[in-house]
Amino acid sequence: MKILNFGSLNYDHVYEMEHFVLPKETISSINYSRNFGGKGLNQSIALAKAGMEIYHAGRVGSDGQDFIDYLNRYNVKTDYLLKDENEATGHAIIQVCKGQNCIILHGGANQKVDDKQVDEVLSHFEKGDVLLLQNEISNIAYIMKKAHEKGMKIVINTAPMDDKIFTYPLEFVDIYIVNEVEAAGLVKTKTNDEKEIIQLIQKQYPNSKVVMTVGEKGAYFIGDDKVIHEDAKKVEAIDTTAAGDTFTGYFLASYLDDNDPIKALKIATLASSITVQGKGAAKSIPSIEDLK
Repeated sequence: MKILNFGSLNYDHVYEMEHFVLPKETISSINYSRNFGGKGLNQSIALAKAGMEIYHAGRVGSDGQDFIDYLNRYNVKTDYLLKDENEATGHAIIQVCKGQNCIILHGGANQKVDDKQVDEVLSHFEKGDVLLLQNEISNIAYIMKKAHEKGMKIVINTAPMDDKIFTYPLEFVDIYIVNEVEAAGLVKTKTNDEKEIIQLIQKQYPNSKVVMTVGEKGAYFIGDDKVIHEDAKKVEAIDTTAAGDTFTGYFLASYLDDNDPIKALKIATLASSITVQGKGAAKSIPSIEDLK
């Protein structure tokens, strides 16, 4: 079994703030840093740090060689990462304040994934391999269709959640990994009641497994006619950036290894609790040795 993450890569421009910028307001940041990020990159590194062999497919711009070097440093395989000389690499503007963040995304090369690239990448994978997706690149519906035709298992983190999700062939999805807001969007409800959201998930997505994180309240596994809950670890959060990506990577690494959702939830919540105690995205993701 091989794992393919067809995902985004962004330069993260991170501004530490006293408060989030308000309309018509101009304020100075306390600190600034530029990091490697993107949900795709973060999740690939989380999987690699969890001990999995992971292939990352995607697209960077002419300014993106540093991403290839960075991924290689963490043993992420970049055989299928394309450098587009006519585009700039995607980027994110991230404000961080009191452990919370708000993010503006610019897709750049992430939004130039075309059929030709998809066909070439998927020609190297086969039935039983795993495809991981997020909602930060173009041509996702085509990627899912072609992966399904090959018999690959499809896992999707529906972030950022928007109406494009419902144009994808969701009937092909084996596992959804979402937070409570994305889960509510997935079942098209405005409620924030966890029990009601879980009931709607069970009704609307009976053939898929759904993992739902609920912040400081932990996470749920919904599938196989059961609901499993794991409490979050109590820590002081410094920066929540990449916490969800860490959870995704570590949950998948554990679950694909032995199909035990209880163990996977425990490992993933522990890993994400370590991530929020550090600053930055990929660099704050712990290794399997850190967890031990």
